[in-house]
Amino acid sequence: MRIFKSFSKTSIGQKLIGFLFYFITKLISRSIKWEYFEQSRKTTIFDDKHKYIFCCWHNRLFLGPHLLPRNRVINALQSSHSDGMITSLAFQYLGMNVILGSSKKGGMLAFRKMVKHLKIGESIAITPDGPRGPKEKVKGGVIKLAQITKTPIIPLVWVTKNFSIINSWDNFVLPYPFSRGIYSFGKPIYVKKNLNVNKFELERQNLENEIKRLTKILENRLN
Repeated sequence: MRIFKSFSKTSIGQKLIGFLFYFITKLISRSIKWEYFEQSRKTTIFDDKHKYIFCCWHNRLFLGPHLLPRNRVINALQSSHSDGMITSLAFQYLGMNVILGSSKKGGMLAFRKMVKHLKIGESIAITPDGPRGPKEKVKGGVIKLAQITKTPIIPLVWVTKNFSIINSWDNFVLPYPFSRGIYSFGKPIYVKKNLNVNKFELERQNLENEIKRLTKILENRLN
C-alpha cells in the first residue's frame, strides 16, 4: 500500500493511474443499460450551447463526467492533491479542461478562473461538497459563483441497480458493469445577484435539497 501511495504521487504514476481510471470508468459507463429521467429536459440541455454550472456529489465522480454533454467547453474544478490530479487526467481524456484548486489550496485563484471561463460562455463542472466534505453538504462557493456570473446551476444525479460503496469520507459509489442505471439533470437553478445572508443560505440549502430529492426519485425508480 505504501509503495502504491508513493507511486501515485509521482508524475508517471498519476498519468498511468489517471488513464486506467478513465479507461475503466468509460468501459463501465458504456456497459450500463442507461435510462434517462425526463427526456425532454435532457434534450434541452444537450441541444443548446448555453453555459451552465454542472454539479454532482463527490461520491458520484466515477461516472458523472461521462454523462455530461460534449457540445460545449466544460472546465472541471479539481483538487491539486494527488487524488485530484489523477481524476484531472481522466477528465482531460474526456476532452474537458481542468482548473486546479480547493478551499484549502489555491481556492481564490481557482474561483477567479471559473468566473473568467463562465464570462466567455464556457461551462463549469464542480462537486459542491468536495474535495473533503462534509459529505453531501453544499458549500457556499458554487452559490457565489452562480450569483456573480448569473449562470444557472444544473444538478446531475445518477444511480445504478448494483454497486459497492467504498469506506471513504464521502462513501464513494462504485457501480457494477452491465447494471441498470438511470440519470437525470435537474431544473436550472438561478441565483439572484443581491442576497442577504439568510437568503444566501436558503439558496445553498435549496441546491442541496434538490440534489437529494432527485437522487431519491431515481433510486425509487430502480427499485
